[in-house]
Amino acid sequence: MKSCPTCNRTFEDTLTYCVVDGSILSAPFDPEAARRRPSGRDTAPPRTEILPPPPIVADTTGPGPDLNQPDAIPPTVAGPASDPGPPAVAFPIAPEYSPSESAASRPVETIRTPPPKVTIGNLHGGDISAPASYVGALNNSSGGKRAALIALGIAVLVMVVVALWFTLRSRTLTPSGVTATKQPATRSSDREQLRGTSFTESVNGAQIEMISVPGGTFQMGSPVSEVGRDMDEGPQSAVAVANFYISKYEVTQAQYKALMNANPSSFKGDDLPVDSVTWEDAEVFCRKLLQITGKGYRLPTEAEWEYASRAGTQSAIAGIIDATTWYSANSGGRTHPVGQKLPNDFGLYDMNGNVWEWCQSKYKPYPYKADDGRENVQDNDIRVMRGGSWEAGLTSCRSAYRRRVIPNVRATIGFRIVLPER
Repeated sequence: MKSCPTCNRTFEDTLTYCVVDGSILSAPFDPEAARRRPSGRDTAPPRTEILPPPPIVADTTGPGPDLNQPDAIPPTVAGPASDPGPPAVAFPIAPEYSPSESAASRPVETIRTPPPKVTIGNLHGGDISAPASYVGALNNSSGGKRAALIALGIAVLVMVVVALWFTLRSRTLTPSGVTATKQPATRSSDREQLRGTSFTESVNGAQIEMISVPGGTFQMGSPVSEVGRDMDEGPQSAVAVANFYISKYEVTQAQYKALMNANPSSFKGDDLPVDSVTWEDAEVFCRKLLQITGKGYRLPTEAEWEYASRAGTQSAIAGIIDATTWYSANSGGRTHPVGQKLPNDFGLYDMNGNVWEWCQSKYKPYPYKADDGRENVQDNDIRVMRGGSWEAGLTSCRSAYRRRVIPNVRATIGFRIVLPER
């Protein structure tokens, strides 16, 4: 009897087969033959290895595949020759079990695989493992984000500065800014003294109320610091004004019709100020009033108008703006009956806003001088209108604002009258 050195099976000294791999055993059996040449048979099956998945590399030419799909194959891009690629990862070898061990008796093991590589194009989660070229791209992207944040911060700072500038600018024309710059300050107890006496002129059934304004000296024009200032509002100079009477309200349409038998106004209403009046029309109105009453009624000079508008202040607009002035922000796009707003400290209504008002003076540069020919009414040189209107902004409603106009123009211009005090 012989025994096989491979399967340990005994057999007769004849031709037979190995029960393990079916190979033909030599007959007669020669034990030395197995030692002289290696057996062609493997004594054990090869070990099973778990291979790592191929690396996922970003596709820079277009959007990468959706790796969430089960059949998607990650793209591969050959890196530069100098780039060794990601390091190899060693994975554990599965343990061996004998055929006699059942599956139920084997311990349960979990094979941990490395997280998937990050693809820059598709932004999948996981560890960041990319070639040096991609790392540089990420660094550049971070620098771009930092530059964008800096630019955004600068833009926000500029907007804040601009907003503060507009806020400070608007405050100079707001009620608080106006009332805070009064010079000299006018106390409530002084207002009756400033307003003086008044009388009423009756003309063809129309009543024109006149207010006495005490004369004085004031700074005519605007300081260079005043918001909205025009170059022709300076240089400022001290101007003396004598006592005079001035109409308490702008001349109304009822008063104008009583004397002129006409009404050129765009907005109709007896209590509304007359508008669309030329300088020549206003001059004719004063001459007719002189003929009827024998009193020297005329248009106010530019100095008298500004002095009456300021009412003892050096503010851009005397008083609380919205309480005293009809202008573009609160007029509703039209004129309003006279006397609906509060008066200034001289007791005069609508000195700023509602309708523009003609002055007697010619338009000439400052400093103001009454004896330089600007008060000559014998010619039709360019004249001055003051006060702003219902469609004007606050800049044009300032007491120092002056506008030159040809004497025969018709616009939203009205007037009020003056009587020098004897």
